[in-house]
Amino acid sequence: MKKYFTAIYSTMLLALTGCEKINYYPDDPVTFEQSIVLSHHGEKDSEHGENTYEACIKALEDYDGLEVDVQMSKDNTIWLSHSSEVQYCDGSTTCFVETSDAAIEDVSTCNGADISYTKLEDVLKYMDENNIRKPLSIDMKGWFPCNASSLNIESEERFEAEQVISLAEEYHMADYLLFENELTSVLNWAKGKNNHVQTFLYSYGNFEQDMLIALDNGIDGLSYKSNFGDTLNADRMYLLHKKGLKVVAWNIPDSSYQSFLESIQVDYIEVDND
Repeated sequence: MKKYFTAIYSTMLLALTGCEKINYYPDDPVTFEQSIVLSHHGEKDSEHGENTYEACIKALEDYDGLEVDVQMSKDNTIWLSHSSEVQYCDGSTTCFVETSDAAIEDVSTCNGADISYTKLEDVLKYMDENNIRKPLSIDMKGWFPCNASSLNIESEERFEAEQVISLAEEYHMADYLLFENELTSVLNWAKGKNNHVQTFLYSYGNFEQDMLIALDNGIDGLSYKSNFGDTLNADRMYLLHKKGLKVVAWNIPDSSYQSFLESIQVDYIEVDND
């Protein structure tokens, strides 16, 4: 029992210490107008899965913006995929960073279902040609090494960010680009390549600590997994905005929780269409 209360006391002390440190940072208020609702992985349906071209186009019609997961191929092309593996109809897989564009392009159908992959450039080109200027959040999924030869995760993700920014600049989308990642060095690298992009640090249930890290490193805000051992509330959003930080919230369980996030002025809300 004594250990139990000691643990609670330590947790409360850490939280209070974090809040005190946050208050030392100068105020830099963020202007909030309304929550921007992004489609998480695109708007999939019975024929087209998440992170596909069709899912992205449909999402751009129905939502305020779009979030996609990206991987980089052996040829340094940015592809949309949550998984680090290219999956084939026979059940076999290869790693994106070790697979050529030609091999990825050969993946098409499986038992009549479309299992092809989409290039980020195709989505950006569509947005540019149709004058769609909506937020596009890039969730970089390059931290899963294939084997011992691909363990330089930070270097890989920096180059990946650089490739994304180059495409966004080519298609006049850099001002609408958001990056979500767990490495401050990668986010700072992206900001250094184009200071118009917004950067968001992954946060998994340790609000004060992650807020301090974001403030220390000049990150624009937190990419916040909701319902993960910690909760956002109006007071925390007020403090975030007061100190100049924004929030991208995801893992939204239902529409009522989305409405709650909107009521406390969360900046970006990523929702699924399941």
